[in-house]
Amino acid sequence: MSNSLETLLIESSMMTRHCLCIGATGAGKSNFLNLILKQQMMRGAGVLNIDGKFSNEALIQFLALTKQHNRWHDARVINISSEAHSNSYNPLLRGDADEIASRIMQLIPESKGGEFFRSSAGKGIRALSSSITKIGLPFNFRDLKTAMVSNRALEYLFHVTPESPEKVEMRNFMSEIRTLDPRSGQTIINDQKKGQAFNDLSAKLNDYTNKEMLNSYSPEVDLYTAIKENALIFVALPTLTKSESAINFAKLLLSDLRTVIGTLQNETYKPSPTFLCLMDEFSSYATSSIDTVFEQARSTNICMFPLIQTMSSLSDQKRGLSEDFKQKIIGNAWNKFALKLKDAESCREMSILAGEKLQEKVSESFGEGLNFKGGAEDASMLRTSDRSRSYGKSVSHVREAIVPPEAFEQLEIGEGIYIGDNGVYKTRTPYLDFDVKEATIDMPKFKTPHKEGLSLSDKFADNGMA
Repeated sequence: MSNSLETLLIESSMMTRHCLCIGATGAGKSNFLNLILKQQMMRGAGVLNIDGKFSNEALIQFLALTKQHNRWHDARVINISSEAHSNSYNPLLRGDADEIASRIMQLIPESKGGEFFRSSAGKGIRALSSSITKIGLPFNFRDLKTAMVSNRALEYLFHVTPESPEKVEMRNFMSEIRTLDPRSGQTIINDQKKGQAFNDLSAKLNDYTNKEMLNSYSPEVDLYTAIKENALIFVALPTLTKSESAINFAKLLLSDLRTVIGTLQNETYKPSPTFLCLMDEFSSYATSSIDTVFEQARSTNICMFPLIQTMSSLSDQKRGLSEDFKQKIIGNAWNKFALKLKDAESCREMSILAGEKLQEKVSESFGEGLNFKGGAEDASMLRTSDRSRSYGKSVSHVREAIVPPEAFEQLEIGEGIYIGDNGVYKTRTPYLDFDVKEATIDMPKFKTPHKEGLSLSDKFADNGMA
């Protein structure tokens, strides 16, 4: 491991092999992250910075950095805990019917209702998303919820869907939730069947339907456009105060990012310099499906950069992760930064990742022997009979850890160990003094062109069941 005080340079092409940062609480991850942000801004590059332990101070520092590097007008903020300090963003604008359905289904916990109810909800959401995407108008969370709770809105949606395989799918779904009204003899939507079909998903949408910032048909933030324009996006995730809501939103965001990466794969354009996705507290909102992003993003010149506290968090079964998921993330992250670690397992695994070196061990031995016998004249006297000397040397080769596990625990705050394709280096992150005088959030906002949307929530504002 090199200890020389030199600037560590990583080629831009190597950044597309992705990065992983691990460090215990208080090890200096925030300062390290801000240094990466600063360098990205200096390069004129774009970033998606997901702050998993959001504070106003972190947002103010982010905006201060953008001003220092004349990038303030490139800044965008997605803040689900404060609409006053957020640009608008609609995570439902991109993707085909399957992608949209999969995105929405992530709001249902894996354990909710078992496989039967998840399958039922998936069928209903798939029919809705197929119908809506075929119509071709932008839609939002309010439109989705209206379709789930209003029978009139659901019938309207079916009526305006053009004749197509998508309409056939919607027709099949409608036939499953319709029943014969014994009083009128007419076929009507059965509210109980409809409720079972959507698995109470409409209630899950309440966190999103109540926010104006998430329901624009022409939002200020579009990930596809942002990546093309090298925008600087700060995503505030209040995982401590609004845990479930924040984690679910992060899943929607990453699903949207996966769709954008899929779109860019089929285009000649690739962001330059490399676009960076910094994901602090990554394991708290990661899903098993995000591993495909790590496998595919390289071809789009997008670098995935998760930050975690322990290695075991990547295989946390309570969060739906596995050992296979962990290995895919580690295997696709060619650049690894370890700050001070505290748990023994993480130290051991990082030591293994740093590799081993072949160490030569030399063992030498020396010996000398003397033999004595009595003198001829005086038996009390001894004289040397003969003398012998010996020398032995053995050489062996053993493999030793380049960085022993205890070295990660012994790091000082701000120190780190970089493990990459070109070697292993000890690093020290310079401290960034922001000297921020302002205590208020000063962020850019702008008007976007009006777009006509599906507007189910306006057409059926009463959400009536009739």
